[in-house]
Amino acid sequence: MTHGVTGFTTPKPRKREEEVPHFPLTLRDQAALHSAFAVLLSPLDAVDAEAWRGEVSRCLAEFLGADRAAFQLEAPGSPVLYSEDYPQRTLDSYLEHYHAVDVGRIRREQLGLEVWNRWRLHGENLRHFWESEIHQDFLAPNRIFDSMGLTVPVNGATTPATLFFHREKPGTPEFGERGVALLNLLLPAFKAGVRDLVRYSSQRESLTSHLDSLTEAIAIFDLSGRIVHQNPAFTSMLAGDSARDKLKRAMFDIVQSLSGFAKETPKFSAGLAGKRLTQDVHGPFAGYEVRGSFLGRDLLGAELRIVISLQRLAPQATLSDCAIQERFGLTLRELEIARRLALGESTKELAQSCGISLHTARHHTEKIFQKLGVRTRSQVGPRLRPD
Repeated sequence: MTHGVTGFTTPKPRKREEEVPHFPLTLRDQAALHSAFAVLLSPLDAVDAEAWRGEVSRCLAEFLGADRAAFQLEAPGSPVLYSEDYPQRTLDSYLEHYHAVDVGRIRREQLGLEVWNRWRLHGENLRHFWESEIHQDFLAPNRIFDSMGLTVPVNGATTPATLFFHREKPGTPEFGERGVALLNLLLPAFKAGVRDLVRYSSQRESLTSHLDSLTEAIAIFDLSGRIVHQNPAFTSMLAGDSARDKLKRAMFDIVQSLSGFAKETPKFSAGLAGKRLTQDVHGPFAGYEVRGSFLGRDLLGAELRIVISLQRLAPQATLSDCAIQERFGLTLRELEIARRLALGESTKELAQSCGISLHTARHHTEKIFQKLGVRTRSQVGPRLRPD
């Protein structure tokens, strides 16, 4: 996506031995440069590759005085050419046809340029560029009249990573030698950001593939409680179990608790790595252990994620009805309610399933607690099992 416009007087080429000019940076320029470095060097802080590419494009376009930007990069789960300034159909059109006839791209590859602008690519052959198909049929109709950018190779990718910056009018100082000088400052940070993003994108793909192969039910949440990924075992367990609503509540409670802990704890501290929460959930036919812990940026490339695992517990034998009544002196109604308490039913659920009022359900529960010698619902189940 390289471009120019007819009628623009081209500057004379700079002699090789001529000293590269220096361009002073104002305090505002220095602050913008600092922000640009911070964004380029923090791809792992973004939600995904697209989010980082969008933030990089916005931040650098403002710093460089560009009207629009586009970011070419091969990353799993993300389009090769991404832009918040162009319709997707325009980007698709470039990749499907004009990429092959882009004389600017061909020239970049021939010269091996990592930092480029229109003059560096075409020099005194600009008139040939203006007459080319890429300029006449794609760039000019889309009001792309000046450009510069960064291009670096990516290991394992068929196309290099390229940041395109565009102007709607030609010959601006921002896109001349000053622009090249600023891009040269940004180049090392751009290389580092692309390298880290590609590396961790591959690791994320590898991790999710590994999770999908496990028989243990696992889901990954962000700190707001949104599921980022869940493996087939997790999907299957929730879909077919009558206790799924209880499981969802337990997972929500764990995610909320861990998120609150993360907000109060310094990032990436040992305290986060060692934090674990567990809840037992009892359904009509089975019991479950719900476990939650943190998954750090070293694995997923994000600030923090929470991993939740579900494990179906082996059924445990309980005393017979006669043995329970004989040992604890429960009535038939109290025995029924004790069994339901052991399965994790709430007071409201007890009242509905037994056809009694909430007041009566609470009264029975209190009597059962007294006879079993327990204080909480979670202690009822173990008391009904053999010693």
